[in-house]
Amino acid sequence: MKSRNQIFISATLVFLILGIALFTFFTRDQEPLQTFPATISNDCAPWDGAAFTVLVQYDSMTVIYISIWQSPIINSPNTFSVRNDLEQDGNAYIIAELDPYIMLNGKVSFQSVKAGMPVEGSFKLTSESGEQYEGQFIAAWQNGDVLCG
Repeated sequence: MKSRNQIFISATLVFLILGIALFTFFTRDQEPLQTFPATISNDCAPWDGAAFTVLVQYDSMTVIYISIWQSPIINSPNTFSVRNDLEQDGNAYIIAELDPYIMLNGKVSFQSVKAGMPVEGSFKLTSESGEQYEGQFIAAWQNGDVLCG
């Protein structure tokens, strides 16, 4: 009976050590996401419903536009799909100063969205040519009313 307990304890310790080693191995190369400055404003969805748009200053000459086609009131963490098909929750594109815009596909997450409060979120977007854009943002609300419809 004693040897059975020793085998069980030994196996448990081996699995615990292996789990810690794997966790450390897979997380050691991950750098924290860069935080970008951004603004957020009310907008209109394509069907003239409520929406909001976040402008992320990706670098000194490049802005990522993220439009989410729903009311700008989100009380809990939520992730949205931005892509070019019927299942999309919004759209996203990137514009460099003198270049045409490039459509992006991917996911955008928000912790919460409340009028007048800073909005924190993150994005993981990809262009059709495979360029990846990833980071997080803190957006300040821009003043202005939008009349849809």
